[in-house]
Amino acid sequence: MKKMPKIEKISQKELENFKKFIDEADTIAISAHINPDGDALGSALGLRKSLELYGKKSDVIKISEVDDYLNFLPQIDFYKNPSLEEYDLFIIVDCSEFDRIDKAIEICKKSKKVLVIDHHEGGSIKTDLNIIHSDSPASCELVYEIIKRLKLPIDKEIATLLYAGLVTDTGRFLYSNISELTFYTAADLYKIGADFEMIYKNLYQNKEISKLQFENHLLNKVEFKKPYALVGVSKKTCKDFGVQMGDSESVVNMLRDLKGIEVACLVKEYGENEFKISLRSKDYLDVSKIARDNGGGGHVRASGFTINTDSMDKALNIMKKILEEAIND
Repeated sequence: MKKMPKIEKISQKELENFKKFIDEADTIAISAHINPDGDALGSALGLRKSLELYGKKSDVIKISEVDDYLNFLPQIDFYKNPSLEEYDLFIIVDCSEFDRIDKAIEICKKSKKVLVIDHHEGGSIKTDLNIIHSDSPASCELVYEIIKRLKLPIDKEIATLLYAGLVTDTGRFLYSNISELTFYTAADLYKIGADFEMIYKNLYQNKEISKLQFENHLLNKVEFKKPYALVGVSKKTCKDFGVQMGDSESVVNMLRDLKGIEVACLVKEYGENEFKISLRSKDYLDVSKIARDNGGGGHVRASGFTINTDSMDKALNIMKKILEEAIND
């Protein structure tokens, strides 16, 4: 059997500084981005438990509600309001912009040290230690590397959390940013005891009928203008079908997978005059560039940003113009 290679995307200096920071801290806060996905929660909760077993008081700061489809994750009850007003060390995972941690920024400002672990491109964050590697497909892969190379504690729950984040952010190991190391990471998490069957059942075999009806409703509203497809979803539509806005993300992935569609766009109504954009692509466009040009960020094949305007129609028209300019550039 081929020997498992060393996983060394993170430099030795970065690891040594990380170890120094956690050893000097008695209290540690961890925050992922607002509206956390599987990778955000998996990396935050997995790291929290590892640091707790290492002997550190650690909290994962709740900054927004978790979509129902992720409530099966172990340790989810530790995504909660902070137990302290300030911490010795503040760790940001799965984002590299301060505004993405929302209200946790106030606790972050009071902390003695701040570090970030992330895999997104284009972030402008500056902290005491930036562990940002955009060649990694998931923040969970980086957290795994930190835990393994520093010999921090890891158990079946931590492995399950990291595996869940790896599965969701790689599109079940389909996206082009995975590497040989991604599969070795998954294999080692499996050996440690990650409950992959429970993960797959809850993520991909547990859809409510109301969600299927919701998806069908949105698919009937899609505007196809090859090579892109575009659809909007309102707060009222979500309420009518009894689903959450996060449930609409499956639709943008469905559209991206269609023959002849290279870029899929979902426009989601959030707050007043606030529309969040989700972009997915195959290999036609780097959608992270589109997102960065409009104040957002993400990955080459999956990115997003926010449009501020006063109606869905205007938001959709703005997106049409952005997409057509990008396609014709």
